[in-house]
Amino acid sequence: MDPAEASSMINQGAGTPGSPVGLAQPQVSSVNIQTMMTNSNMRVVKEPRGFLKLLQFIFAIFAFATASGGGSHFQFSVTCNSSSDPKMVDVYYSYPYRLEDVPVTSKFCENATQSVYPLVGNENSSAEYFVTIGVFAFLYSLVALTIYVFVEGQFGDKDLWSKADLFITTAFAIFWFTSSSAWAAAVADIKWSTYAPNVYTHGSVSKLCSKPGAVCTDAGLNSSYANLNVSILFGFLNFILWAGNIWFTYKETPWHAQRNEPAEKKYPSPALGTPTGMEGGTLSSPSQI
Repeated sequence: MDPAEASSMINQGAGTPGSPVGLAQPQVSSVNIQTMMTNSNMRVVKEPRGFLKLLQFIFAIFAFATASGGGSHFQFSVTCNSSSDPKMVDVYYSYPYRLEDVPVTSKFCENATQSVYPLVGNENSSAEYFVTIGVFAFLYSLVALTIYVFVEGQFGDKDLWSKADLFITTAFAIFWFTSSSAWAAAVADIKWSTYAPNVYTHGSVSKLCSKPGAVCTDAGLNSSYANLNVSILFGFLNFILWAGNIWFTYKETPWHAQRNEPAEKKYPSPALGTPTGMEGGTLSSPSQI
């Protein structure tokens, strides 16, 4: 065998000791991960841009978690002439708050058990819009923080990423404002629709309660709206965080760098030692001076 060919085969098989000839074992992925960890920049989390992104990550979780976990229940009682004991009717509702689809099954002073839909309203569109924005904001904040810490320092030209980050941050600020406003209006409707006196005076239950011999009253157990109220607060806090972070993401773009470029770089001054009148490249004549 030719010595050159033997040397080539040895080099191709030199992956790890004991590996067969010609079966190289690349370790590109592990090398890349080690490089990312070595070049990570944790200081960006202490900067306003990174710290606000961390807050956005946390507050987005609280926003969609409290909104989707705002289900509750309440009671009202039905008293019939034929019975002195009132019947307690429990009404349960939960995310996505399609209130018109919440059934209640009871006899309602009738011989046969029947199902009615006592609640009024359908707030699923506002609820799903708010929760969707919260989930996507949570995911993007996680991705952006990963890029800030592990990837951004390895970009040869990070202008494209900085512009995209600015546009996405601005979009999320708009989405948080619109979704929080819509969700606040929806929560007000949910409170009205799940208030027991409104339940047995409106909708299908009001017809049953208005029959002779049937009396509907508040049983004293009302819905809890704590999670819904807190979710509205987190929604507008997220809007403030994303709107405030627009300025710090803008400072990372080339547009801010060009705007704040020193005047001497834009309009360089004449070189030292250049005689007066030679700024144009030729010495002015005595008559011109």
